[in-house]
Amino acid sequence: MATIKEISEKANVSIATVSKVLNGKGRVTDQTRQHILDIANELNYRPNLYARNLKAKSTKTIGIITEDLTVFNAPEIVDGIAATCEENGYHYILGNLRLFKLYGNGPKDPVRTKAITQEVVDHMISNQVDGIIYIGYHSHLIVSPTDHHGTRFVYAYCTSEDKSVPSILYNEEKAAYEATELLLEHNPAKLGMVTGLPDSPHSISRIRGFQKAMFDHAIPYDPTLTIAGDWDRDSGYEAAEILIPQGVNAIFAHNDVMASGIIDYCNNNGIQVGKDVFLIGFDNREIASVCRPTLTTVALPLFEIGQAAATQLIDMLAGKEVSESNLLLDCTIIRRESA
Repeated sequence: MATIKEISEKANVSIATVSKVLNGKGRVTDQTRQHILDIANELNYRPNLYARNLKAKSTKTIGIITEDLTVFNAPEIVDGIAATCEENGYHYILGNLRLFKLYGNGPKDPVRTKAITQEVVDHMISNQVDGIIYIGYHSHLIVSPTDHHGTRFVYAYCTSEDKSVPSILYNEEKAAYEATELLLEHNPAKLGMVTGLPDSPHSISRIRGFQKAMFDHAIPYDPTLTIAGDWDRDSGYEAAEILIPQGVNAIFAHNDVMASGIIDYCNNNGIQVGKDVFLIGFDNREIASVCRPTLTTVALPLFEIGQAAATQLIDMLAGKEVSESNLLLDCTIIRRESA
């Protein structure tokens, strides 16, 4: 790739004149400008944006750290960040901690996790990123990295222990409330719920929304009709084996994967989902639109979380005040055949 010096030698003009033309500054004749641009194109010149932005004390680059890029939420959030970066003239670099591959839904080794995170943060800071967006693979509390030399952070799909760091999440308690209300439209004889893991913040928020909807509709909450699952398909099937024989004919499943297990049970036992039993899932995963019958579910605003996180960070880098430290975005219910 050509340098400015090589262009100046071939064009027989000074380096300063070439620099002015390539940066769109200064006064030169149209003939000289076109001559320099033609030579730059001939020599395949590409500007060193990194060096140029360093002079302006900004690299116009954002670091994105995902806890695990293979988890369903991460790609759409990253895409939302990328779209916003493109609109605002920013670049981004991506780091993947692979924590779900290491730990799954189980407990993490805090010492190892902190070391892995700090290494990626240090790498991004060494590449002169202006700020970092950290994407959790579930909505948990994050221990903030240390020694980040004033680098600005925004958290997406998770929350920092440092309350001064903005976080972008979705309002899953409200979404669970609306999902429960949708099931109540069918006037079920008994309304059951299949939760995720009991200690999950997602389970806790969705249980709260479910209970609030029941209370607001003057329906007593029966804890025996709530079954704890583990987010997997088999636990949905096993929960259905318990709930449906008790006369439960409407079920709120905390994710689409467990809901698909409930559909399996119903299909195996001659029970029509959407007629004999009403069912709603959560997350709007791919399985929701391809199972039979198709699954009514709650769609998460993943792309919008990415957009909001990038907008928040870019505003912070521009010196604007953060309007809200914790932003909750609304979900959308996608109605299909199951409810």
